[in-house]
Parts: sequence; structure tokens; C-alpha cells
Amino acid sequence: MKIDKIKIFLILLVLSYIYCAVNIFAARYYRLLEKERIIFLGLRGIDSLMAMNYLYLESATERADFYEKFWQGQEDKRKEFEDRAEYAFREFGKYAPLNEDRIGVYVKYGPPFKRDVITPEKKIGIKSKEVVNPAEIWTYKAQGLIIDFVRFARAYEFIARSEFGEHIEIPYLKEIAVDTSINNRETRPLDFNIALGRFRQKKNLTRLEIYINLELKDTMDLLFSRTAKIYDKTDSLVSEKRNILKPQDGTGGIFYDEINLWLAPDRYRLEIELVDIKNNMAGKKILWTDLIEYQNDVKEISDIIAAKLIDDGFTNEKFHKPVGRVIPFTNNQVPVYTPFYFYSEVYNLGTKNGMYQIRTTYEVYNIAKMRKEIVDVMIKDWIDAGDVAYLGAAYHPMDLSPGNYIVVIRVKDLISGKERSTFTEFELVKPE
Repeated sequence: MKIDKIKIFLILLVLSYIYCAVNIFAARYYRLLEKERIIFLGLRGIDSLMAMNYLYLESATERADFYEKFWQGQEDKRKEFEDRAEYAFREFGKYAPLNEDRIGVYVKYGPPFKRDVITPEKKIGIKSKEVVNPAEIWTYKAQGLIIDFVRFARAYEFIARSEFGEHIEIPYLKEIAVDTSINNRETRPLDFNIALGRFRQKKNLTRLEIYINLELKDTMDLLFSRTAKIYDKTDSLVSEKRNILKPQDGTGGIFYDEINLWLAPDRYRLEIELVDIKNNMAGKKILWTDLIEYQNDVKEISDIIAAKLIDDGFTNEKFHKPVGRVIPFTNNQVPVYTPFYFYSEVYNLGTKNGMYQIRTTYEVYNIAKMRKEIVDVMIKDWIDAGDVAYLGAAYHPMDLSPGNYIVVIRVKDLISGKERSTFTEFELVKPE
């Protein structure tokens, strides 16, 4: 009991200290002239330490001298800074400027190339008790940067940052040779993750994609032997692929790999073995997959693949699809707030003048609620040539709480009137 009282006292003491610090900070801000407030909020966007130094100077004269020295010899940058700070303060600082993160981002990067404003609205015929806060997504195309904000109380707070484009390098395993003779030796276990994607290649031929990733701490002189064996339901070997792989575009972290196989619609057993030749480590995964649904074009919508990235950049041909490069997850666990992507394909669409026209609806459900209640929805129309749609969609979970979710994609063919649907699951987790 005595220990519990001590803990409570320490918690109250810390909270009291934080409360006092926040009050002092706010008091110092509100004693500034409006012009000085704008300067402080702007500085906080480009150099938080200098902003705090500015705030805690005792007199207006000291602050003016400090500001002049800060921009000495940088007149063009100063003009740009002041224009941005003035606009951001007027546009976003009306209610709670000290908590408003859009001000700092605008001052640092300028006006976004695209600004999506998300306003919660009641869906007709849908009962939902989920609290969805207003949000904004700012895209900076030149910088390959996307920033997510969510409004809490009266201010928009920065919640996630994601990047895309040519400057993003994805560590991967590059095929450098065909593996013909790797000696079997006693090895230590090698852990890696694996997942599958099933797609139609053409009539009565499916494309099976095998996604692999593993974590590497040091890639110096590393080589891997990768063997993929595919057996049919009679246990006969129908395909075998052996390669030597080399880590590329990174010295450590999560490395990605993908194997693409073309198979007749049937049931298969997969054996995937990965050997770290240098460190004498090996791991094997055994999976089963059913491709029979693709017989005679019966299946008209593919699996949904959750992806780390879909963009116009390039990593390696193995990750390339009609929508650009697709870097798939091997499990559908995503840190909370982190934007990610969905990839899927739709087949046998009606066409008019050689073009298809569809409407896609992505509905997100919270599994734990155990009731059919939409917590998020995305709707988008697509028009393109041919009778196959290749769909790459970005998803921003914003402030959805940790938990397990289902996403259902419903595709309406606006020419034939036919509808198709498929689903997958994902989990939002707290970072370790």
C-alpha cells in the first residue's frame, strides 16, 4: 500500500511539472506581439531549437536582434519564410495556433501540390458509432512526400508522414545467377516471412506471386540460395526455380523478394527454401494454395494484396506491375496511423469504344465490434483501355485505433452493371 501511494505521488508530481511547463510556455507565447507570434510559429516549422530560443528572450529588442542575425545574408529565404508564415498563421492559426501542426509544415514546405480535406459525413443506410475526426492529407509531389493531419479538439495535429518516388530505395534480393550446386550442410535456422498473391495471367493460366522478406543486419559478402518447388495434388513436381540472390540497395534492414510463377488452375503445395551461404543458415516454408477458381475465367477479381509502397518509381522488374512498382507486405500488420496500399485486379469487364468504366468502393470494418459497421470508406471511379483493371489504392488509417480490420472492395462495372467483390484483413498495431 505504501509503494502504491509513492507511485501515485510521483505521477502527480510529474503531471504537475508538465502542467506548469505548458502554462509557462503558453504564457510566454501570448505575451508576444502578433508579428512576433507569427515569427515564432514559423521558426518552429524550420528550426524548433531556434524558435524556443526566440520565445524565451526577455525583450522585444532582443528578439528583433536575434531574428535579424538568424536571416543575415539570406534575404530571399527570409522573404519566402515571412510570406509562408503570414499565410499559414491567417489560414490555420485562428483557434489553437500553438497546437496547429499545419502551420509549421506549410512554412517548411510551402503550399502542397494536392490538399485532400476529409470531412466526416453520415452514410445513408449505414449505422456507425465510430468517432471519425476531420482530417487532411497534404501531398508534395516534387519532394515525394505525403503528410497526414487529424483534427483533435480545435487544431490539426501531424499524425503520419510517408514518402514515394524515385528517391525511395527499397532493399531487395537481386537474382544474380542460377543455383545449380549448393552443398547440403548442417545449418542453423534462418527465419523469413512469406505470403502469396493469386492473379489471372490469361485464360486457364494463373500467375502465382510469392512474396518474401527477411531482416538483415549486415549484408557484407552475403549471398543467398533460393529454391522454390511446386507440387501438384498428386505430389508430382511441376515446377522448380533455383537462384543465387544478392542483397541490393541497402546495408541492413528489411529486404524484399518476389517469385512469379505461371501455373494451370489446380491445387498446389509450395516448398520455399532460403539459404544464407556465408553464415551457413537455412530456412524452409511449406504452403498450400488453390488456383482452381481461375479455371475458365470463373474468378473475375483477384486477391487484394496489402503493400508497403505503390508508386511510379523503380526497384527491380520483379516488383513491376501496370500501376508501377508494388512492394508487398508478407503479413498484413501495419503500425497505427501509417499509410499503406492495396493492389488488386479485375477481369472480364464490359467495354465501350475499347474502354472499361468501373466504380470501386473500399469498405473497412472493425472485426472486434462483431457487427457490420463501416468505420471507413473510399470510393473512386476508374476509366482505362481494355477489359482488365489494375487497381492500386492508397489507404490512410489516420487515427483508427489498434485492432483487426477487414477491407472489402466492391467493384461495379458501370458498362455491364455487374458487381464483383473480394476482401482481406489487416491489423493496426502499436509500434514496439
